[in-house]
Amino acid sequence: MRVFWVNGNPNPNFGGTELHTVSMLKYLKDFFDITLICAKGSFMDKNTDFVRKLYIPFPHSLTLPSMIKLYRAISSEKPDIVVANNGKEYPDVLYCGKLAGSKVFFFRHMSRMREWTVRKFVFPFVDKFLAVSEHVRQNLIREGVPPQKVEVVYNVIEEDGFKATQKPKNGKLKVLFVGKLDEGKGVFDLANACLELLKKGYPIECIFVGNGRAEADLKAMVQNYRENFLFVGYTPEVEKYYAQAHVCVIPSKGEEAFPRVALEALISGCALVVSDSGGQKEAVIEGFNGYIFERGNPEALKEKLSLALENWETFSQNSQKLYWEKFSAQRTINKILEIFTH
Repeated sequence: MRVFWVNGNPNPNFGGTELHTVSMLKYLKDFFDITLICAKGSFMDKNTDFVRKLYIPFPHSLTLPSMIKLYRAISSEKPDIVVANNGKEYPDVLYCGKLAGSKVFFFRHMSRMREWTVRKFVFPFVDKFLAVSEHVRQNLIREGVPPQKVEVVYNVIEEDGFKATQKPKNGKLKVLFVGKLDEGKGVFDLANACLELLKKGYPIECIFVGNGRAEADLKAMVQNYRENFLFVGYTPEVEKYYAQAHVCVIPSKGEEAFPRVALEALISGCALVVSDSGGQKEAVIEGFNGYIFERGNPEALKEKLSLALENWETFSQNSQKLYWEKFSAQRTINKILEIFTH
């Protein structure tokens, strides 16, 4: 089966959809004849030497020169399926793919589609939506997509990089945040919860991995307990912090479709404490491998975090169990194979 996979963002930096595409293609290249449609010199181009590529950038929706090139490529090579990943290239991929006679699938990474024109004039003609969580699937259905057209296909991570090592039982218990240091990500709520637990004598260290506008204010906020807070910044070696962490917290205030952090924490054996915002709830079974708290409520976060710290050993084992039973790359790839071939 021949597949065109479109991720035409010309940005040299990366986001969730770019990481998603790289990971997916590494697994799927052994099962399909895949051609990646991307922008030359982009993050996608620089990180996908293992697949064939055609250089067609999509800097915004309805990029006419790019649409002409894509239509000609699809008409010439006749892929069975064309997959679009970024919302801004949805219209381009749909019209080119359908005109050239291919099936068109959309990966949906965002909770909602804001553009009503896309919902009205694009979504009805898509053959299949691949939602990265049940949360996203339900939102698509609410936006008018027939349920039979939407399948949940969770993100994949490159599992070899994450080792389920034994967590240290002596010393400080490590609380981990991975992501953008931004108020909307709930980082101040997490810092506040950790400060309150430290005042009560909990032996914890809070580790922030990532950069963002809130970094300076966060550091000022925890100044009196600075020996209990570590600000790593961006690092390509995030796996080692998961390996050390006893609890991983995803305190987002806005809706998250399904953050990769949740999968990385599960496979690494971290207990999870997540806000009730979006798809990350699907990575937690309450009281089994972690807890869910009301978003934007630092007091609720503090209470759930204290419980997770008390039960981290059991939750660590259960997180790994849940990962392999529900979210493993093999399970996800098998589901894609089933969807693509039926």
